[in-house]
Amino acid sequence: MSEARLARRTVVVLKAVAAQPEGIGLSELSRAALVSKATCLRILAVLRDEGWVVLDRETMRYRIGLGVLAISVGFLNEGAATAEIVDAVARLAAQSKETAGFDQVSASGVTVLLQEVGPQLIGQAVRPVPRLQTLLATSTGKAWLATLDEPTVRELVGEGAPEGTDALIAELALIRERGYAVTLDGIEPGAASVAAMTGDGDGHAVWIGGPTFRFTAERCAELGAMVVARAAELTPALRVAVGRARTTGAGPGHAG
Repeated sequence: MSEARLARRTVVVLKAVAAQPEGIGLSELSRAALVSKATCLRILAVLRDEGWVVLDRETMRYRIGLGVLAISVGFLNEGAATAEIVDAVARLAAQSKETAGFDQVSASGVTVLLQEVGPQLIGQAVRPVPRLQTLLATSTGKAWLATLDEPTVRELVGEGAPEGTDALIAELALIRERGYAVTLDGIEPGAASVAAMTGDGDGHAVWIGGPTFRFTAERCAELGAMVVARAAELTPALRVAVGRARTTGAGPGHAG
C-alpha cells in the first residue's frame, strides 16, 4: 500500500471514530471507513500509541482520545475565528429558521463540525456532532466537488453517482454557476440541504438543512443566497486562522 493511500485511510478511520461519541466497534468501523479489519487494526494501533484514540476494554469500542488536542489547539486558540464561525452559524439558523452548520470537506468525506438546530425542526432526529458523511449524499459534498476539475471528479466518484457520473458533472456545472448546491433525500428520505463553500480554499462550507417539503425550488434559491453570503462573510477570518495553523503546524488541514 502506498504511503499516500495509507495516510488517507488513517484520516478516514480517525474521522469515523470521531463521528461516534459513544464509541465504535472494529467491525462497524471497518464498514464505515471502507477499510479492512486488518488495516483498521494496524491504523488503530498507531493512533492508540499516539493517544488519538482509546479502547474501552469492557465494550471493545474505540473513542477519540485526548491526544487529538495536540493538533486542534492551534485552531481553537484562534478565538476570534472560532467565535465568528459559531456566531455565523447561529445567525444563519435564525435567519432561515432551519438547522444550519459548518463542515470540513475532503476526498475522504464530509465532517460536520458545528450545527445549530433550527426552531422548526420536526420529524427528524438531531444527529451528533462531529459526524462523518459521504460526499454524494450531502449538498456540502457536491459543493466541494464543484470546485474540482472533471477528471478529478470522475476519479474520485467512479461509478458511485446515483444518477450516473455524466449527470453529476452537469449538476456540478450548475452549482459552479449559481454558487451553491442542493441535495434532496440525500442523507435520508425527506431530508434536504443547501450549502456553499467558503473562499479560504481549505474545504470549509456552511449549510442549511430541513425537510424536503419546505425546500421548494423558490425556497432553495432564497436559502442558497443566504449560505453564499454567510460563506463569503466567514472567508477572511478563516483565511487568517488556517494560515496561522499551517504556519504553526496545527489545526485542521485539507486532506484531499
